[in-house]
Amino acid sequence: MEEYDIIVIGGGPAGLSAGLYAARANKRTLILDKPEEGALKKVEVLDNYLGFPDGITGKELLELGRRQVERFGAKVVEEEAIAIKPAEDGRYVVETPEGSYSCEGIIIATGVKRERPRVKNLEKFEGRGVSFCVTCDGFFFREAKVGVLGNRDYAAKEALELLNYTSKITLFTNGKELEVREALRKKLEESGIEVVKEEIEELLGEETLEGVKLRSGEVRELKGLFVAVGTSGATDFARTLGIAVEGSAIVVDKNQSTGVPRVYAAGDCTGGNRQVAVAVGEGANAAINLISELKGAKHVDYH
Repeated sequence: MEEYDIIVIGGGPAGLSAGLYAARANKRTLILDKPEEGALKKVEVLDNYLGFPDGITGKELLELGRRQVERFGAKVVEEEAIAIKPAEDGRYVVETPEGSYSCEGIIIATGVKRERPRVKNLEKFEGRGVSFCVTCDGFFFREAKVGVLGNRDYAAKEALELLNYTSKITLFTNGKELEVREALRKKLEESGIEVVKEEIEELLGEETLEGVKLRSGEVRELKGLFVAVGTSGATDFARTLGIAVEGSAIVVDKNQSTGVPRVYAAGDCTGGNRQVAVAVGEGANAAINLISELKGAKHVDYH
C-alpha cells in the first residue's frame, strides 16, 4: 500500500489549491481526481477569476493547476475515492477501485454530489429502512434481507461491505446496466450477490421499509435499502467518519476542519458561495491548517 502524508480527494480548484500548499510544504501528497467531466471543465469562459483579464476556460484553468501541483511533487491519480476508513495505527486508508492508499491527513474537496434516485417513497423511509451509509447502519441489518440501489463501482463496493453483516443481499440497478470494473463484478458473482436490473416502481411498508415493488409488479421483501447511486461523495465520506452534515454540505469550522482528527474539507462540498475564487481560498486554508495539525498544533474551536 502506498503511503502519503496528505491525500486530497478531488481535483477541482479546492483540491488542487490544497495539494499545492501541501506539496510546497514538502508533504508527500496524493490527489485523487476521478476521471469524469466536472462542472468547471465545461465552462467555456471564466472571466471572474483574478489574473486572467481575457478570461480562461475552466478546462485550461484546471490543466494549469495540475501542472503546477505536479511541479512541486504532488502526485495526481485519476482514480475515484470510494471509501475512507480509519486504520488501527491512527492513519487513514482511502480505497479506490484500483487499490488502497494510506495517509496521516485528508482533505475532502469533492464538490457537490447532485445525483439522487427518483424512487417513490424513498424519502418516507429514510432512517426507517433506507440508509446512505453501510458502515454507519449495516450493523442494524444483521442476517436481514437488504438491497443496495446503484449501478456503479460505489454501489458494488457497498454491497460487498454488507457481507460483514448479512449474506442476503440484492443489488438493484434501477433500470440501468451494471457499470462496474471486472474485478468488482467477479467479487459480486463469487459472493452470491444477486443483481436485479429491473426498475423499482416504489418502496413498500407501513412505519418501516418492508420491500420494493418492481416495474413488472414483482415484490421483493427487504428490511433495508442502501442508496449508493452514482459515485461516492462528500456526505458519504462524512457519514462514514462521523462528520456533521447539513443538507448536502459538510460542516467545517473557520479552519476548514471537520472536527475529526486530521480531516478537513474545502470547496463546494462545504456549502457557501460556489465560486472558483472561494474554493481556491478554502483549499489553501484547509492545507495550511492540516499541516499545522500534523506538526502538533490543535484547534479547539470545532463546531
